[in-house]
Amino acid sequence: MTDKLARALVVLEREAYNAQKRLEQLRATRESFGQHLELIEAIDPKSWNPADLHKELSRALSTVDDARTEYSEQHSRLQAAMEGGSGEASLPEIGADTYEPSGNRSFSQWLQIGIALTLPLIVFGVIALALFFWMASR
Repeated sequence: MTDKLARALVVLEREAYNAQKRLEQLRATRESFGQHLELIEAIDPKSWNPADLHKELSRALSTVDDARTEYSEQHSRLQAAMEGGSGEASLPEIGADTYEPSGNRSFSQWLQIGIALTLPLIVFGVIALALFFWMASR
């Protein structure tokens, strides 16, 4: 019985150490997520100066990308830690419909995006040319 109790104490100490380590990791992750959430919620496009729009947009995108990177890293760490433990709760996955800076798209998808983005310009150009030729023929 002495050996069993001694082994049980060692196991309990190891589990307590692992639990403390996991708790510290969860607290750090929670604090980091809270800071990123505050930064993202502080983005207010209405208050941006139109002259600095490009700079402000770049700063906002950088903030969101930093938060996404941090989320992905912590998600991986927590999922790995949960696989070793009970794993009763998990973080939501980043959806496939969200912005992906890596651009994993096929050529046809990029072609469709390009056409969709330039279609208003093409229509405007055709209308402008038609008006130009109509005015020139008068």
